[in-house]
Amino acid sequence: MSTDLSADLASFAVRPVPFDEWVDIDTLVHRSSVTSGDFDYVLRPLCPDCGAEAEIEYETLDMEEDGGREVISALVCGACRVLWEPDQPDE
Repeated sequence: MSTDLSADLASFAVRPVPFDEWVDIDTLVHRSSVTSGDFDYVLRPLCPDCGAEAEIEYETLDMEEDGGREVISALVCGACRVLWEPDQPDE
């Protein structure tokens, strides 16, 4: 069930995730699928509220040494209308 939610995300509830937990999510979900090698699997996050598969939103970081790197910017549950994103530290 993959839908284009980008136009509708403004109405979703936003839940912040602490930065160190977000790094773990990015490592487990994104990096494992990129580096799975001979294995044919991709880890998919599930919504903790309803158990539905969450959609993954990516962004590309501009890094001079490698020309950019994709990271997970948000996890979205269309069923619950919730968006999880990394907690922004106070500046």
